[in-house]
Amino acid sequence: MLYKSLLTLSLATTATLARTVKRDIHKGFGDVDTLVVFGDSYTDEGRLGYMQNNGGALPPANFVPSQGAIDGTSTGGKQWSRIATEANGDKLINYAVAGAVCSNNLTPRYSPGIFGLFPSVNEYEVPQFKKEHTMTRYSGTGNLNPDKTVFAIWIGTNDLGNGALLTDEHLPGVTLPDYTDCVVNQIQTLYDYGARKFVVLNDVPLERAPQYTQNGPNHYFPERDTYLGGNMTAISQKIGTNVRASNQILKYQLPYLADTLNGAKVALLDVYSLFQDIFAHPQNYLDAPYNTTGYPFRCATAADCATWTNTLLPNVGAYMWYDELHPSVKTSTAVANEYVKTLTKDSTYATYYF
Repeated sequence: MLYKSLLTLSLATTATLARTVKRDIHKGFGDVDTLVVFGDSYTDEGRLGYMQNNGGALPPANFVPSQGAIDGTSTGGKQWSRIATEANGDKLINYAVAGAVCSNNLTPRYSPGIFGLFPSVNEYEVPQFKKEHTMTRYSGTGNLNPDKTVFAIWIGTNDLGNGALLTDEHLPGVTLPDYTDCVVNQIQTLYDYGARKFVVLNDVPLERAPQYTQNGPNHYFPERDTYLGGNMTAISQKIGTNVRASNQILKYQLPYLADTLNGAKVALLDVYSLFQDIFAHPQNYLDAPYNTTGYPFRCATAADCATWTNTLLPNVGAYMWYDELHPSVKTSTAVANEYVKTLTKDSTYATYYF
């Protein structure tokens, strides 16, 4: 499958970013006015919440999240995509679903809260976009100009984590290249539909996330302390190996695909390295006293975690992680900054295939 795909295939910062992006509309991705995003809880602004509050029903066409959902995401505040689009005055269209994987044909994950599988990028998010929008240079309801629209995909945290590849709960025969194939196939699908500008964000160093480094009660991996005998070193090493391997595969797959997409602009944003820099140099990103290993949004017991009875510690801006698995607003702001720089081909964390 891999061989086949290789061949065929807050305020001051935002003001500064806005000036940067408008500096030269002919550089990088050019004059962009819309960002369309696909992904999981690192990007979701309320789609999963809508399903949980409506008996598992999918959001209506052209779903618009509430302001509460926008301001209170998995980061404890706004998501990277919202921060970025507010910085440069762009429109955001968000199809991400918390809990999602790239494809339920590879790593299906069941959610009791919605009485079914988490909707995935391949089976729900991208098809839903195609139902609601047409790629054309003509103005009109539902029309998006391919010259001014960037499509960003950030998916993998759930695919590689517990309940999927980490704990061998994938469908028979599924391997890491199948997951990366799925990611690049979304680019091909969107290109065939008319999209021309793409940013792919790779996987973050989950081996540093508290979920995979620390024992104790948690929200998302309740059986963690019995998995691999509760050996956190082994768990961290295993998911770290999966993350690095996937990123390396994607690093070589994406340029092969990009070479076949006539007229497209594709960039790979290396958020893995960005997160590593936040860990190594927190003073450049976080408030003092810097905390790159703990998290402020926590539950005290397994029962509290299951019922979402939580405590929020003070000085949230000091943390790299908001809870066991999700980046904080400060970390998400760093991602937003690099995305905006990517548009003008100024990010040192991005590789450009155009």
